[in-house]
Amino acid sequence: MILAGKIKPGERINESQLAAALQVSRAPIREACRQLEKHNIVEVRTNRGTFVRNIDAKEVAELYDVRAALDSLAGERAAERMTPAAVQELTKHLKLMEAFTAQEDVAAYYRANLDFHMAVVRVSANNSLINLYESVCKQALLFRRTSLSLPNRLCVSLDQHKQIFSALNSGRGDWAAALLKNHVLEAGRALVSAIEPKTMELEAG
Repeated sequence: MILAGKIKPGERINESQLAAALQVSRAPIREACRQLEKHNIVEVRTNRGTFVRNIDAKEVAELYDVRAALDSLAGERAAERMTPAAVQELTKHLKLMEAFTAQEDVAAYYRANLDFHMAVVRVSANNSLINLYESVCKQALLFRRTSLSLPNRLCVSLDQHKQIFSALNSGRGDWAAALLKNHVLEAGRALVSAIEPKTMELEAG
């Protein structure tokens, strides 16, 4: 619900309402919040409750620096381990992204985009990398969809993913690594530009 934007950054998590809506007791809601806190997606404020974290522009930039390094490593390793099954899976995600771009469906494209990147990371077959990547992405996910909502951003993103796929499919690890790093850093800059005005408004308020 948080990643889908139904519970927004800065919003308090109402355990009673969630328990009623999901038809469960409050115990699993509390446990879920504890797990989310470990991933820095929510924060507990003394005597106030649990809130979805607000990530500022500086933290987003830092997260994307780390993500760029991880994606770059994943691309380098994945290019060495491409199989027909990996090619088929990445092609599937690309076709979905192409269809969602034509439909201008940001939410659906966003999910396919995540699947593409996670598939590349899994192909790298580096378990430590996979675990680190998932942890970083869970924090960045709070704002990632914002950058895809910017004008023409879907078309740019799709074209970059096609180039990344070509590099991976050709076994060019150095090329794939460079493309992925630049892709993530560019997305990070777009995201920081999109949220900086909001951050300034909150500070002014």
